[in-house]
Amino acid sequence: MLTKKEIEELIENQSSSLKIVKPIVTPKSSSVWNFFSHIYVNDVKQEYVMCNKCRDLLIYKHSSGTHSLAKHIRFCQSTTNATKVSEVQSNIKQYYEPSKNESYIPNRVKQEIRAACTEFVILDCRSFKTVGGIQYCGISLHHINKDWKLQCFVLGCYPYDLESHSAKNTRKFVDSKLSDFGLALNDSIYVVSDNEIKMIATFKSSCQRIGCAAHYINKQLEHGFNKEEIDKLPVACDVVQNLFDCVKKIVAHIKKSQKQTKLSKRVKTYSETRFNGAYHMLHVFFEIFDELTMALDGTNLNQYLLLDKDLLEQICLFLKVFDTVIEQLSDDKRPTIYKVLPLRQRLLNECKIHDYDHIASRIQTIWVLHDVHFVSTFLHPSFKQFQIAPDEKQKAMDLVKAEILKRQSLATSEQAMIDINSSISTRSSTTPKSQQLKVTTTAQNILAQCFDLPIEDKDPLASSSPDQELMEYIALNDTLQLDDDVLMFWKNKENKFPILSSIVKDIYSIPASNTTVERLFSSAGNTISDRRTNLQSDKVNKLLFLNKNLLLLKELDSQQLANAEKKRKLPAMSTSSSSPSNNIYIDDEQEQLLSSSSTTKKIRTFDDDFFSDEDIIQKKSDISIEDYEQE
Repeated sequence: MLTKKEIEELIENQSSSLKIVKPIVTPKSSSVWNFFSHIYVNDVKQEYVMCNKCRDLLIYKHSSGTHSLAKHIRFCQSTTNATKVSEVQSNIKQYYEPSKNESYIPNRVKQEIRAACTEFVILDCRSFKTVGGIQYCGISLHHINKDWKLQCFVLGCYPYDLESHSAKNTRKFVDSKLSDFGLALNDSIYVVSDNEIKMIATFKSSCQRIGCAAHYINKQLEHGFNKEEIDKLPVACDVVQNLFDCVKKIVAHIKKSQKQTKLSKRVKTYSETRFNGAYHMLHVFFEIFDELTMALDGTNLNQYLLLDKDLLEQICLFLKVFDTVIEQLSDDKRPTIYKVLPLRQRLLNECKIHDYDHIASRIQTIWVLHDVHFVSTFLHPSFKQFQIAPDEKQKAMDLVKAEILKRQSLATSEQAMIDINSSISTRSSTTPKSQQLKVTTTAQNILAQCFDLPIEDKDPLASSSPDQELMEYIALNDTLQLDDDVLMFWKNKENKFPILSSIVKDIYSIPASNTTVERLFSSAGNTISDRRTNLQSDKVNKLLFLNKNLLLLKELDSQQLANAEKKRKLPAMSTSSSSPSNNIYIDDEQEQLLSSSSTTKKIRTFDDDFFSDEDIIQKKSDISIEDYEQE
C-alpha cells in the first residue's frame, strides 16, 4: 500500500500505473459514494479515495465506515454554497497582523496588570494543595468473632510523621499505632500489604506477610500495556500498546475539549494507580466507537480512523476477566482468601501460556502463593478436590495435616498443664490422715469407694485423630452454592471437625487484598472537600474513623447493652420463681442491680471501653496495611 504522498506524486506526474475508478453504486450502498472515486495503482486498490469536487485524498477503511467521508462532503458543499452567496454575505478568508501604526501596551502597564492578577490568584484553596506533602498510612483489622461473622475494623488513616520512609521507620510507625489499641505483631499475625520492596522489608520478621493479590494483577497488566521490555526481555505487545496509547490520547482530548455532550456516554480516564481502570476506559470507548467522528477532527480523527475496532473488542473481552477477578478479591464483607488460588489459575488458563509468552509466565512466577492460600482453598467444600489445579492438591493436604498435628500437640501440652495444676489443688484441699481415720467405714462407704471414677471430658482437639478428621472432611459430600456463606457451613460443622474449624476461623479472616485501606484513601478525598480545606490531618483521621466504623461500633454497643439488660433480668426472674408469694426478696447486690435499670442510662463516650471485646484484640486477628499515599 502506498502512502498519501506517494499517490499525490503519481497524480502530479500523471503516471500510467494510476487509475481513478468510480465505485458501482447500488441501492444498498451509501450515498457518499456518488462523490468519491477509488484509486488503483498497478490494479491494486489503495486505502485512499479521491473527492470528485476538491480532488483531495482521504483515507478509507471498510471497518471504519463512511462517517469521515460524509463529513468531508458537508465541508465541500458548504464551501461551494458560500462561494455562490459571497455577494450577499462575505466570509473572512484571511487574517492579518495588527497595523504598525496602532498603539501598543507599554511594559510598565503590563507589569502592573501582572502584579494585580497575581495578588488575586496567589491563594490557592484547592484541597489537594492544602494538604500537599502530607503522606498517610492506613491500617485495618480483620477478624472472625464468636458468632462466625467476619468483621473489618479500620484503625485509622494516620499522617506519617517520621523523618524518612525507610523500612525500619515504617515498621516503627506501624507498631506505635497498633500499640494504641493494645495490639502487637507476632509470628501468628498475618499482614496484608502491597508488594513493593519497601513493604516486603518492613514486614519480613515477627509476622507473616501476604502480598495483595489485586496489586499483583494490576502491576503485571500495567507492565504488559506500557513497557517495551521487562527484565531485559521484550514484551512483544506493540500492536496492543499502540492502540492503548491512541485511546488514551483521544480520551484526554475529548475531556479537555469538552465535547462529551455529543456522545451518548461520558468517556472515562485511566488512572495509573489502579490499572483495572483501563478496562473501564476501553469498554466505554468501544461502546461509543461509532459516535466519535462527531467529536473528533484533525489529527485525533486520523488516529481514530487507524484504530481496529475488532482488536479493541478482543482486548476488552480479555481485560474483563481480570477486572472480574479483582472485583471478587476486593470484597471486604465476606472471606476472600480461599479465592486467590482458583482465580489465579483461572487467569493463567485465560492467558494460554506459550513458550514465547513472557507476560503470562511472569504472572505465574511473580505472583507467589502463601501456604494459607493452599490451606484456605482446601478447606472450602467446593474447592477441596482442586479440579482447577490438580497438581496442587497434595501440597494442600500436607499443609493441612501439618497444621492439624501442630494444633493437636499444642492442645495436648495445654491440657497437661491444666491436669498438673488441678492435681496440685486437689492434694492441698484433701483432709489430713488423722481426720480420715475418724471416718466410719460402713458397708455403704466401702461400696462407694469401688465405684468407677467419673470420666472427665477430654479436649476434642486432643482426642480426634488428624487423619480421621481430614479423611471425614474429604469424604463429605456437602457442597456450597455461589451465594452460600462458608463461615456458616463451618459454624454448623464445628463440633464434627473441631480442629479444621479452628483453622478456618484463624485464616479466613485474612483479606485477599488491601482494598479496604484503598477505599479509605478514597473516602479521605471525599472528606477533604472544597468546604473543608483547612482540616488538620488528625481531624481527618477521626472523621474517617467514625465514617468507617460507626456501624460496627453501634453493633458492638448494642450487644453489650443487650447482655447487660439480660444480666439485670436474671436475678429478678430467679427470685420470683422461687418465692411462694408475690413478695420478692432482694439482697443488697440484687437491689442495686435492679434499681439501676430504672435510672437514666449513662451516655457512652469514646472514653468508655468500646474495644474490650475479646474478639477484636484476639491474637489471631489479621491486619491489612497500605503503603503511604499522598493526597
